[in-house]
Amino acid sequence: MGLQRGFVSSDRRFKKPPSGVDHGTLERWQHSSRIMEITERAGVLAARAGEENILDVLLARGWIGAVEREAGMKFRLDYHMAGLEVRVVGSYSPARGGVNNFSVMDERTDAEEAAYQRWRNAMRVLGPALNDLVMTVACHDQWPASQQTLRVKRGLMVLAKWYRVQKTEGR
Repeated sequence: MGLQRGFVSSDRRFKKPPSGVDHGTLERWQHSSRIMEITERAGVLAARAGEENILDVLLARGWIGAVEREAGMKFRLDYHMAGLEVRVVGSYSPARGGVNNFSVMDERTDAEEAAYQRWRNAMRVLGPALNDLVMTVACHDQWPASQQTLRVKRGLMVLAKWYRVQKTEGR
């Protein structure tokens, strides 16, 4: 009868990368490189996009260090966990008059409130000279002007001290 082959799929979704690491969908990598790093919780290698946000780009260009990037990411995480990001609310119903679409912002969970307090305290530590600039760069992914890069680095260093981010070996 001859040699029989096992089932083979020509669908790209079912082909695994040779390294065995989960790389996610192909669309994830169309604009960036891949970085392999150890995950904090599982201790296994995971792939992430090399330029997920502006802090990654600043790190890749050597304008900030790994410690400053990590502090900026913690600041960004608190911002998003507190639910402070811009919300777009739309409704096609004409009967929604008088409804406050942003009332959800007033009702935070305990975790959201804790993240909000951390973010607010970090904003206080940055002070009025740096807080708006660092928030614009770290939380909103806006590119700093060339004359602002030193102030962004200084603000991220202040955050690193406040979040107690230390340089680890290998970074």
